Amino acid sequence: MRLNNTGAWQPGDPPGNRRFITTHPAEAPLPLRCGRNLGPVTMAYESWGALAPDRSNAVLILPPLTMNSHAAGPAGPGHRAEGWWNSLIGPGKAVDTNRFHAVVINNLGGCDGSTGPASLDAEGRPWASRFPALEIRDQVDAEAALADALGIERWHAVVGMSIGGARALEWAVSRPDRVERLLLVAAAARTWIEQAGQLHIELELIQRDPHFHGGEFYHLPEGCGPRTGSALARSFSHMRYGTESYWQDRFGGEAWNQDPDGCHDRFRAYVLAQGDKLWERFDANSNLVLSETALRATVGRGRASVEDALAQVTARTHVVGFTTDRAYPPAAQRELAAGIKGATAHILETDLGHYGFMLAPHLVEPYLRLTMG
Repeated sequence: MRLNNTGAWQPGDPPGNRRFITTHPAEAPLPLRCGRNLGPVTMAYESWGALAPDRSNAVLILPPLTMNSHAAGPAGPGHRAEGWWNSLIGPGKAVDTNRFHAVVINNLGGCDGSTGPASLDAEGRPWASRFPALEIRDQVDAEAALADALGIERWHAVVGMSIGGARALEWAVSRPDRVERLLLVAAAARTWIEQAGQLHIELELIQRDPHFHGGEFYHLPEGCGPRTGSALARSFSHMRYGTESYWQDRFGGEAWNQDPDGCHDRFRAYVLAQGDKLWERFDANSNLVLSETALRATVGRGRASVEDALAQVTARTHVVGFTTDRAYPPAAQRELAAGIKGATAHILETDLGHYGFMLAPHLVEPYLRLTMG
């Protein structure tokens, strides 16, 4: 069955470097915190570098909300763009694949090969609006099942950025014996109120699109899905993840005052194009599921407190933040470092905002090398 109105990877598309493991068959589904079961669950991942015979050199890298497992390597069939951390993963790079076996997992609930709303259920129907609500802990349960299938009992390091950092933190809190080192980049122990406000607006933009149809749009003719709402939601978040200084450098300066119409036109065209690009490569229902998961992303959920959860971490931990990040502000990284025994917060000066880890990976590189050891 070929689905319409989605940028999701679908069976029959070139797999590229993706590999697939069914971690939970239909007859043994994944139990979720919402009280429902999810099965079958297939997890998609990519890996680089040889796994040592004793499996002691494995590094887990957990991507942000809309990014996928293609963190390294060229564009090609199955991969629309080159790896998003291409400069950091490979022979001799910060994650040196001559030494380490790097694994990047596609998010459970996403749309790049791991089970999500655009996947088919046991009866061959797309999950669509029936896909259950997920918690960060559910996603990590699925990732741990994949690690078990790969025979990896303990990670040399776990690295996560943005909402991927929440999953990396959950690994270290709930499975401290499986995480030796931890690097959290532009991450937080809980969702901050301003970030929650942004997510709520994005969700409303998608759901209020008249072509959303309650999430049941895969069977409609191509072009009848919630493209406008989805694209506007992405444009809104993309704008907020930058900073005034960054946007001025790209689209303004004195020209913003001298030729405001031209600058406004260029800026508007750019921001709206970012939304259209996401529609082409992502799935609106996955955006909803993962954004709602991010809204509930506090490591204290189901535990005594955030402080109690952070105290469970035994991994050697580094925390990296950016001075101008409004989504996960420096105070969030300081909270992490204060709560994790022996952790150090590195707040880096940049005008790139939350996108610092994507737009300037060289800023993160020293701390990634430090973490790898």
